[in-house]
Amino acid sequence: MFGYVLPKSETLSLRDYSMFRAMYCGICLTTKSRYGNLSRFTVNYDITAFALLALEAMRPPVEFGTCRCLGDVRKKPYVKDSDFMRKMADVNILLCWYKACDDVADGGRKHSVIKKILKNPHAKAAAELPEADRIISDSYAALRKAEEEKLASLDRVSEYFASMLEKLFASVALTECKDEYYAAEMRKLCYNIGKFVYLADAVDDIDEDFRAGRYNPVLAAMPDYEKGKPRDFKKRHRTQLEFSLNSTVNRAIESVNHIRLTQANDLVRNIIYEGLRAKTEELLAADKKLPPPSVYASDEAKEEMKKIKKRKKADKGDNGKG
Repeated sequence: MFGYVLPKSETLSLRDYSMFRAMYCGICLTTKSRYGNLSRFTVNYDITAFALLALEAMRPPVEFGTCRCLGDVRKKPYVKDSDFMRKMADVNILLCWYKACDDVADGGRKHSVIKKILKNPHAKAAAELPEADRIISDSYAALRKAEEEKLASLDRVSEYFASMLEKLFASVALTECKDEYYAAEMRKLCYNIGKFVYLADAVDDIDEDFRAGRYNPVLAAMPDYEKGKPRDFKKRHRTQLEFSLNSTVNRAIESVNHIRLTQANDLVRNIIYEGLRAKTEELLAADKKLPPPSVYASDEAKEEMKKIKKRKKADKGDNGKG
């Protein structure tokens, strides 16, 4: 996906940081077992946030383990392979496949390699989740048509991606939900997350799309961009851009306020209340495309980790004396 939906690291507790990393690593390891090593590079923070919301909606049994990997040789927690994790890995492959197809259609040569790598994994994931595959395929087709018409309305064009994420989540995580009010609020939440992702991506890609001559809904709505001056452009249009992004975040927060969270309460609230706000500010202040995102342990979490390590070391020493 894109990398705009993630927690605010500075305010993450150690517990929530560990949970987020465990879900990310679990999807990565499950993807490896289902689709091979190369497919693991598609795993991203957005699918991790999607999985946390699905965890809330489905409440499946999950088990944790510890592992090492080439990317980080330190022992770290991960969510073990399960039906739930396999479903999340499948959803990620589907989303990444259609994103690669869309990027190739836009002239992105490097994404043709990703598309080639994901050809067989996509076929397998589509066989596992045919309805999800149809939803994503139809939504990208409708979005492509809207973009070809060069719609100049941020609301209208972002509707396609927003609706896609809402329908996708419902087909994956809400099929057995009996609480209609809960399901409706979860759908609204996912709709607004999808809308935020589409708008954030458009703001992030302003200069890149302008140089390539590609459609961008922000540029279509505000056609006074000067090449190489994204910061000046954002400053001129900050009120409108800030309103579009923040009103979407506000509606997502409203939905969270109406939902009882039991599996990852503080972590989900960090992502929606703080992470989306922080990403909005980062996007509006940036003078170029944002670097790859990162989630890291806060200073408070690091101190807690040090204390835990000291206690473990002390316990080992006591056991040795005995």
